[in-house]
This record gives sequence, structure tokens and C-alpha cells, in this order.
Amino acid sequence: MFRPDQPIKSKTEDILGRSSFAQAMGQAILEYKGKDSLVLGLFGEWGAGKSSIINMVLEYIDSVYEGKNNEDKPIVVKFNPWNYSNQNQLITKFFGGLSTILKRADYAAGAKKLGEKLEVYARFFEPLVLIPTAGTAFAILATLFKSSGKAMKGWGEAKSQDLESIKSELNELLGKQSNKIIIVIDDMDRLTDVEIGQMFQLVKSLCDFRNTIYVLAFDKKVVVSALDRLQKGFGLQYLEKVVQVPFEVPLIPTQELQRFLLTQIDELIREVPQEKWDQVRWGNIYYDGLRYFFNNMRDVTRYINSLRFGLSIVKSEINIIDFLAINAIQVFIPEVFYGLRDNKGIFSGVMELSYGAGEHIKEQIKARCDEIISRSTEFSKDTLKNFLKLLFPKLEAVYGNVYHGSESLGEWRRDSRICSPDIFDIFFRLSIQKDEIPRTEIEAILSVAGHKDAFTEALLKLNKDGRIVRFLERLEDYTHSYIPEENIENIITVLMDIGDLFPKEDSGFFGFDTPMRVLRICHQLSRRFDSHEKRFIIFKNAVEKANRSLFTVVHEVSVQGQQHGKDGSKKQIPPEDQLTVNADQLRELERLACNKIETWASDGRLSAHKELPYLLYRWREWGDSAKVYAYVNDMIKTDNGLVNFITSFLYKVKSQGVGSYIGRIHWQIGLKNISEFADLKQIEPRIRGILSSSEFDKLDDKKKLAVTTFVGTIDGKIKDPFNDT
Repeated sequence: MFRPDQPIKSKTEDILGRSSFAQAMGQAILEYKGKDSLVLGLFGEWGAGKSSIINMVLEYIDSVYEGKNNEDKPIVVKFNPWNYSNQNQLITKFFGGLSTILKRADYAAGAKKLGEKLEVYARFFEPLVLIPTAGTAFAILATLFKSSGKAMKGWGEAKSQDLESIKSELNELLGKQSNKIIIVIDDMDRLTDVEIGQMFQLVKSLCDFRNTIYVLAFDKKVVVSALDRLQKGFGLQYLEKVVQVPFEVPLIPTQELQRFLLTQIDELIREVPQEKWDQVRWGNIYYDGLRYFFNNMRDVTRYINSLRFGLSIVKSEINIIDFLAINAIQVFIPEVFYGLRDNKGIFSGVMELSYGAGEHIKEQIKARCDEIISRSTEFSKDTLKNFLKLLFPKLEAVYGNVYHGSESLGEWRRDSRICSPDIFDIFFRLSIQKDEIPRTEIEAILSVAGHKDAFTEALLKLNKDGRIVRFLERLEDYTHSYIPEENIENIITVLMDIGDLFPKEDSGFFGFDTPMRVLRICHQLSRRFDSHEKRFIIFKNAVEKANRSLFTVVHEVSVQGQQHGKDGSKKQIPPEDQLTVNADQLRELERLACNKIETWASDGRLSAHKELPYLLYRWREWGDSAKVYAYVNDMIKTDNGLVNFITSFLYKVKSQGVGSYIGRIHWQIGLKNISEFADLKQIEPRIRGILSSSEFDKLDDKKKLAVTTFVGTIDGKIKDPFNDT
């Protein structure tokens, strides 16, 4: 799944054109014919590719001697100082590792003898705590005689020679060697300050053997800074005394690094459909910000690994371009990433265009944004600000005067943009909330809208799962363009047929309940057609085919009537081209809806409908009022019918006092509304009789509530919300 952050092994893997530099460095090593110890330094920042270059240098040296006699081939020793935890281990393991390699069977007898001598040399240091700098042989001897084991044995083998004698003998043997010994010490810049000092002292004082070439790889700034602290400000001078031949890792050509980055990104997004990829926006995101995050191959590897992990979880639910951008912020400037994550209200959504207090709020948001942007010390503040403005359009208003309207929210949500308040959290949580509907599921459901039965089944399943309301909210994001015109009639027909089955989900005074969302969807879809006739045919067919819903049908026709001024308001009627249907077509829809009400009345379904009062009003408005009164009188002949009738007029209201956090629920009945269909003087004694009878206890809770609320309202104990007298 991930690309390991490992150096390349061979020039065949070189995609940055550095093999020629590695070859030149290898040639320089082989052309050195002197016998004195030589120290080469390969300088480069972390992630610059030092280890890869060293591997190609050694590969080149191997290739020079391929097929030839190995008597003159350099002996390569790689030493990793990370493996050892203290100075004693550092010294003894260095010489122990060197001796082990020299004693290999494929090396000449002289090299093996060197290896044995190095073992003796290494044992001098086993009991020591500090590297001797100006210590005498006597001091070393005193320390050794206090020790035992290998160190004493090593001393015996040395025939009482001191340290310098052993080193001199080693140098004599090394001088006769035809093989150069190349000692590679990589990643020195990852050590602590003290360990860096120990490594340089090791090379300078103890290991300046003849015929040896050291290749030290490190970040020069890091090492000089460490040596400064150890050498009282003379770190650079100390480094220059040790390293005789410096090499600077060549900078990666910007175009090569970018090419590699884009190749890796292409590999990750190759399955993204073309219609989901905004090439223009990607160009803006990349050239105005994203490209500035990458300075070396390690940056690319870290980014791609993080990207690959995140995309594997939520790639189908988020805008890929936004994720490419926010992932870079997470990897390279996490402190800014956390600032974004923790301030959803500041960055997501739109800035409302207002005056007075609005400007004060704008200044507060700007101050917070400035603080978060200032957390980055490596990136230009202006570059980062412009980058964030591409991700969060709200900032265009914060830092300028470009305001986006609320209509943009649906588009951003449909495109799964990070700036959408509904999508924002997914980018930071890398998961979808339990009750949320994945974008892929929404689009899969819409893909079957051409088949009415399949679409109906999909919506009924959402309704059963308790997710239909959220689906309807998200569906509005797709009504203006995404849905093909040939599927519009099916969608409207299905919604009109099963809309009554959906939970009402009252969203409060300023929100939309479920019936209103269904209306909005039908309106938005129907307005995709310019012809009154086309829209009329769609609604006519939907009304005629609706069997499971009545309120949804009647509500739709009633709202269309409001466009024509039938709501009793004095507002001006819009021009005919702005109306959904013309006057004649509206009358036909009203006739069809009225017929539906009468059908439900005749087959017994109307009396049980939870929106009975609304339906009775529309029936009286569009049909024969005498039929309505006759229906109600027939319904309330029985006590059960009467209780059902008044229960349908029971309303829930909420109130909340100043300083209260939780509102209270009250139940009321509109006696004035009931009186428009039944004589209160006739039904009042019957209701009181039911309340005092044994049958009252057999009623369900809502019916009991309706009876007691009716009586309480008659008695003046409960306010009638529809009667001010």
C-alpha cells in the first residue's frame, strides 16, 4: 500500500538524473592513489538523496572491477552509528565490524592479518569510558590492568605494546595493502550532539589509518550546529579539519521533482471519473500552492504515503482535489491543519453580506485566520493565504469583497468540497457519520431513477433505514443539472406516490419539513422544462398514478395554486412564464386532486390520515362542500369516529423561556377549525361523556390527550391558538 522511504539501490532506479554525479564521485575515489587517510563528505539536507547517491557510487566501483582480478578491488565497509547506544560500543563495534570484513575468506592473507590486528586494537577500548585524547600509554595501561577478560587477553596478545605501537603496526600493514578500504558512515546528522562529536573524534584521532577512505554523509547545517555547541562556536573550522574533500548533493531539478510527484498522484487518481475532475481548478490548486510544499524526494514520499492511506478510506466521499490540498497541509504544516480542523465555523460555508455588526464579525474572523496562517514558519504567508482561499471561498469575503451566496452551498455539497459544512468533517475524521449517506450511494440511487419500480424500492429502503430525510436534503444538490431530463418525470411520480410515508421531520420555524422538501425537489426538477404543457403532463400523470399518498399530492397542487394568488394574500401574481402551470392546467390538477380525496373518503382511508384537517379544507375549496360536511357528519356518528376526528386537530407547540436551554412541549386544539366542519354544541357533551366513561381508559395516549385538551380548551383552561376572542 505504501512506498517505503528507502534509498534506491541502483542507477536503474534513478529517475532524477544523479547517476552521473555518483559515477564522478566514484571515479574520484578510485583515482586517489595516496596512502594517507582521506575523508570525503557528502553534504545534503534530509531527504536530499545522500544514501541513494552512496549506493550508486558503490555500484559504480563494483562495475569497474566486474570480471577483473579482485586483488586491487577496494574493500567496502558500511558502518551505521545508529546501532550503538554508547561510546564504548561505538568504538569497539566499529573496529570489530571492520576486522570481521577484512578476515573474510575472499580477501587476501594480508587483509586477514589486518583484521586480526584490528581485533587487538579494538580490545584496547572495551574497558574505556571516554575516548583518549591526550592520554598516555601509562594511563591506558593502568586502566587495562584493572580490567579482565577479553581486554586483558588482548593486551597479552599485544606483547605489552602500547596503543600507538599497535596503531603503527596497523599502519605498516595497511601501507602494504593493495586494496583501498572505503568506510561509509551515513546518517551522522541523525545522532545527538555528543554522538556527532564522538564520530568525528573517532575518524580524526583513532581511525586515520593509511590506505583508508572515509565517506561521511550528513546535513552540513545540522552537524555544524552540533559541533558549534561542542567546540564553543568553532564547529565549521573543526569540520573542515576533518573533511578534506566536500561534495554537495546536486539539487533536484524542480521539473524532475514535480514530474515524479505528478506521476505518483496520477497513479492514485486514475480511477476518478473524468466528470469528477475539474482540470482548471486542479491547475489553480497545484500552481498557486501545492507545488511549494515539495523540496525533495522524501517530501514526495511522505506526502504520497499519507495520501494513499487517506484516499483508501474516503476517496469516494470527498472532493479529490481538495483532499490533495488539505493532505499537504496535514503532512507539512500540521499546526495549520489543526487550526483548520478546530475552526469549522470560520472556514466552511459562506459569509453573509451584512452591514454594521457584520463588519465586526468579519474582522474577528480575519484575526483568527491570520493567527492560524501565522503558525507556519516555512511558507510565505501570502502564498498560504491564497492557497486557503482556493479551498475555502468564504475567505474571499474575509480578505476581500467577493461574497458567495447560499445557493453555492448545494453545489459545494454535491461536489463534496471541504468548504461545505456538511462535508468538512469527513476530511478531518476520515470517516462518514453513521446517519450520513455516502455520495456514491446517492448517485447509485439516482442512476436507477430511469426505472420507476427500482427507484421506488430504493427510497422505501432509505425510509425504512431512517435515512430518507437526509437523502431528500442531499437530493436538492442534484436537481439543477445532474439528473438527466428523461428521469425527471419518474422521480416526481415516485415522490408524489410515497411522500406521505416519509417522517415529517419538522425543522423549526426557519427550516424545511419533509413535505416542503418534496415540494422543493419537484419544483426544481419541473423548472428544468420551459413548457407549461410539459410540466402539466408530468404533474397530471403523477397525481393520477399516486396511490399510497394523498397529502403529498394535495399539498403540491395547493402550493401551485398559491402561485396564482389562491392563498388569500394580496401579493402580486408573477408573470405567466414564471408559473409552473397556467390557470386552466391548475384547475385540472385541482379537479384530479379533489377526485383523489373523494376516492380516499369512499374507501375509508381518509378518516385515518394524519393530515385530515388540511385535506378537508382543500376538498371544500376544490369540490362540493356539501359532500365534505356529509362525510364529517357520517364520520362522527360513532364515538370512535368522533375521537378520531378531534384527534386530527391536535397540534404540538413548543415554548422556551428566557434563560432556559430546553423548550417545553404543549398540546392544543383549534376549536374554531373544528367548528368549520362540526357543530361544537353537539359534540361537546359527547366528548365530556367519553372523558368520564370507562371507555376513556381504553383509548391510546394520543386520543386521551385529544379528549382532555378539547375539554380543557372548552373550559378555558387551555388557550385556543386559532381563536383570539
